[in-house]
Formats: sequence, C-alpha cells, structure tokens
Amino acid sequence: MARIRTKATALALLLLLIPRGISAQELTLEECWRQAEQHHPLSQQYALIEQTKDYSLSNASKRYLPQLSLTAKTSYQSEVTKIPLDLTALGLPMSIPEVQRDQYGATIDVSQLLWDGGRTAAARSMIRSEAEVSRAETDVSLYALRRRVSEIYFALLLISEQQSYNDLFHEEILRTKHKVETLINGGVATSSDLDAVEADRIRSERTRSEYLALRRSYLGALSLLVGDTLSDSTKLHAPTAETIEERHRSRPELLALDRQTQALDARRKELSASLLPTLGLFAQGGYARPGLNFLDRDFSPYYIVGARLSWSLGSLYTHRNNQRLLSTQERGLDLKRETFVTNQQIEMTHKRGALEKVRTQLHYDDELIALRRRIYSSSVAKMEHGTLSGADLMRDLTQVRLAEQEKILHQVQYLQLLYDLRWLSGV
Repeated sequence: MARIRTKATALALLLLLIPRGISAQELTLEECWRQAEQHHPLSQQYALIEQTKDYSLSNASKRYLPQLSLTAKTSYQSEVTKIPLDLTALGLPMSIPEVQRDQYGATIDVSQLLWDGGRTAAARSMIRSEAEVSRAETDVSLYALRRRVSEIYFALLLISEQQSYNDLFHEEILRTKHKVETLINGGVATSSDLDAVEADRIRSERTRSEYLALRRSYLGALSLLVGDTLSDSTKLHAPTAETIEERHRSRPELLALDRQTQALDARRKELSASLLPTLGLFAQGGYARPGLNFLDRDFSPYYIVGARLSWSLGSLYTHRNNQRLLSTQERGLDLKRETFVTNQQIEMTHKRGALEKVRTQLHYDDELIALRRRIYSSSVAKMEHGTLSGADLMRDLTQVRLAEQEKILHQVQYLQLLYDLRWLSGV
C-alpha cells in the first residue's frame, strides 16, 4: 500500500512538472482574442490611465485647501516719507519721528478659496474626459489586434483541415498502390502504373511536411500574440456560422470619437468658468520694522484679515475665438465619424458580396466532389480491366483531391468572412 502511495505521489509531481505547451490545448477564436488582449503591452495602459486620472483629480481638488506662503525681506530706501513741520519753532518740545531707511519684515500669508466660478469642477470634468479618451484610444488599438489574431487563427484552421484531408488522401493512395500491385501480379497493370501511384505518394508526403512546417510557423506567431506556448497538439475549434447583428455604434473607433466630443464639451465648461470671478478669504500676519504704523521705529507684530473678489477680464478677448475653435474641432470629429461609417459600410458591402460568392461556391462543391468521385470509381474499374493507365487513374484521383480541398478552402473562407463582418460591425 505504501508503495502505491509513493508511485501516485511521484506521478502527481511528474504531471505538475510537465510544461504547459506539451499538453493538448483546445482553443477558440474568442479565447485567443481575450488572451491576446491581456498579454499585449497596451493592456497595462489602462492602469496607467487610471493612476494619471486619480493624481490629476487629487491635484485639482487641492485648489480649495488653504494656501500658505512665507515671505522675508530686507530693503534700504534712498528716500522716506517726511512731514515738513518744525514743531520746536512753534514752541513744542517734540519732533516728528522719521521712518527708517533700512526696513525688515517677515510675513505669513494664508488664503482660502471660497468660490472659483466652477473652474475646479470644470477641470475635474476635463480630466475625466481626457481619461475616457485615452481608454477609448487604447480600446481601438486592442480591437485592431483581434483582426491580426483572426487572420492567423483562420490560416491555422485552414492548414489543419488541409493537413487532415491530406492524411486521408495519403491513405487512399496507399490503398490504390496496393490495388495496383495486385493488378500487376495479375498481369493487368505494369510497373509504370505503379510508378505513377508512387509519385503521388511521395508528393503527398512532401505536402504533409510542408503543412507541418507552415502550421508550426503560424503556431509560433499565435503563441507570441496570446502569450502562451502552443504545441503541435493544439486543437483549434472551428467557429460556427451565426447571424451577425450589425450595430455600427459599437465600434471602438466610433466610441473614441464620442469620447473626444465629450472632451470638447468639458472644454467649453472650462472656458465659461474662466469668465467668472473668484471669491476667497485671506489673512496676513507679520513681524516687521516698520509695522502697520510706518512712523514706529521699532519692530512690531501685525495682522491683516479680509475677503478678496478677483475678476480677470482678459479671457474675454479670446473667448469667442476659443468657442469657434471648439466648434471647428467638433465639426472635424463629425466628419471623421461620417467618413468612418461610410468606409465601414463599403467594406461590409464588399464582404457580403464575397460571402455570397463563397456561399454559391459551397453549393456546387458537394456536387462537383460527387461527380469527381464517380469519375474516379469508373477509372478504377477501367484500370482493373486493363483499359486505363496508372497515370490517368492518379490524375482522376488528384481531381478528387483538388475538389475536396476547394471545399475546405471555401468552408474556412465562409467562416472567416462571417467573423470579418462581425469584427467590422463591432459586435
């Protein structure tokens, strides 16, 4: 019993040590999309955008915190204020003190914003809008990645299907070779007939090695995109044909344009807020010579408190042009949106035409394959009676192979066109 447990433990550890790429994997196109987006360096951009937004919002909110400043200064004046009165001449035993020409002071200023005309709220709205624009632009880049993944995925799917059929075709060649060898023994066929079959067998093996090398190349490219090691045993699920719902507004490019339009609206709020005044409190405390009493020759403390209304009218000069600039930019976004939708509809119309063409080809593929099969069966019968050469027999078998490979190609093209339409419509 202990020996059994030891073997079981060793087997479990061995399974844990097996590399992931060696195990058989089953992938769907949607899984490849998801993994590629998660693995792509741009996926880390979302966290950076969020951090940037949080820092900027925090900075904007600090506008309403008390603002402190410390100032120290010393100066010397060539002239000071004097009162031109001689009190001794009037019989008064006193004199008017004179302000010192060297002056010193240190002050602490505190200001508290009470209302900024909506500038902070507009700035926070602008920060959020810019973050949404950055996120939308990242979505566009990652959405384009899906098309690259789809192209490699369907290429792999086609190669896998062709490779599977080539294996079946190779087995059929071997059966034909055995039949020709039997006919040679019966004196019906000749060695040249066997050579024709052998040539197609070698060609089939060469094709198999080509498919294997090509599949490994595409698997390597897909591995880099999805961030996982895909082995020769990786199986790809053929997508199912489905009805594609067209929703043009769901394309990330259009959503990015919408976010840019919203950013322009936030910018308008900033411009409107810049026209309004600001209201705040202030306080100043200091220790200086002279203080508030400029005739006092000694150092003295002092303070000043009050409220301040500030209204800068300089933005009025450029406000109208800035509004017109925003309207021009908004019109430019509308033109981009119209251009994109037009190009999208043109490309989708082209894809629908190609889809209808492939659908028609698939309608005739089965009929053509059945016909080629009947011709090949008739050729086999003729060869058994010694009225057909091996080269002619393999020619008819090759026609069967070409017809079936065309069907495989059309089937994969049909699915790829469906997913192209799905990608174009943004569903």
